[in-house]
Amino acid sequence: MNARPTEVCLTVDTEFSIGGNFDNPELPPVAEPMVLGKIDGKEHGLGCLLGLLSEFGVRATFFVEALQTAYFGDELMGTIARRIADAGHDVQLHLHPCWLHYEAAPTQAPREAPNDSCAGRSDAELDHFFEFGLSVFSRWGLPRPVAVRSGNFQVDINFYRAAARSGICLSSSIALAVDRPADEALARPSSRHRIGQLSEFPVFSYTYAVGPHQRSRPLAITACSCAEILSVLWQAHNHGISPVIILTHPQKYIKRKDFHYTTLRRNRVNQNRLKTLLCFLKRNNDKFSTVSISEISDDDANVLDAHGPEISVSARQALSRMLTNGLNDLVWWY
Repeated sequence: MNARPTEVCLTVDTEFSIGGNFDNPELPPVAEPMVLGKIDGKEHGLGCLLGLLSEFGVRATFFVEALQTAYFGDELMGTIARRIADAGHDVQLHLHPCWLHYEAAPTQAPREAPNDSCAGRSDAELDHFFEFGLSVFSRWGLPRPVAVRSGNFQVDINFYRAAARSGICLSSSIALAVDRPADEALARPSSRHRIGQLSEFPVFSYTYAVGPHQRSRPLAITACSCAEILSVLWQAHNHGISPVIILTHPQKYIKRKDFHYTTLRRNRVNQNRLKTLLCFLKRNNDKFSTVSISEISDDDANVLDAHGPEISVSARQALSRMLTNGLNDLVWWY
């Protein structure tokens, strides 16, 4: 049994959407409706998140996408980023390179969807991504980021080298259950390790078996049942695995009729999951401590971790989650 508190870092990817514009130039990209999720004057996206985090005294890390300013300009996301920072949260850099299509051709539809991966890029491309993103934070008047998350969790070793050249020292750009790096040296388990000059903190992944196949899933509030999340946290604590990185997005706390977010409804299931998690962490604050990514302790940060114990959940828990998520996705009023 581990006597030390397990550090838990809640990370929130905060981004706008292309909204089908690459396929149809008459469809504009989507900004605030996706992040705010405003329904009858009340925010069920970002506002819900900030309200619950404040209620339970949790400081989260928001990875805020910066390259979309190539289309929207500075102020739409800048206002959101400053609001997050003013609420006391950690604001760090998120990079989706597809947005830089609009830097070169702001009014021209691409012949094919622009590359949105940070893997397989030249040094010059990567340096531009970081320079562009960091300059946006400067114009927003926010502290220079020390951490980065790549779009779609797509990375290679050159991404980390470029991050180091830009002055970034932390990353949370790997989620093995989402996208496994082609370089197996990067595909380590869900605990901290060094990649070049950076400390990488992967999004936690766990396994489950339904039928003959073993599957992997990221620890994401809106993708996992409460039972799965709490089971994974207890197992991580008992095995001395720390930190545990959890993933979420503001738009996951709303339902939408279409990808332009014109008709919205509160996502009751996902909002309840977030509240249950925060209640659990507060009730067990002797076993778990919530931290931002820049506050994670640096114990053993320079040691490459060995493959640790496999964290898994029962088939019953997995099946229950599948049923709940399926109903939640299919039934508008659920």
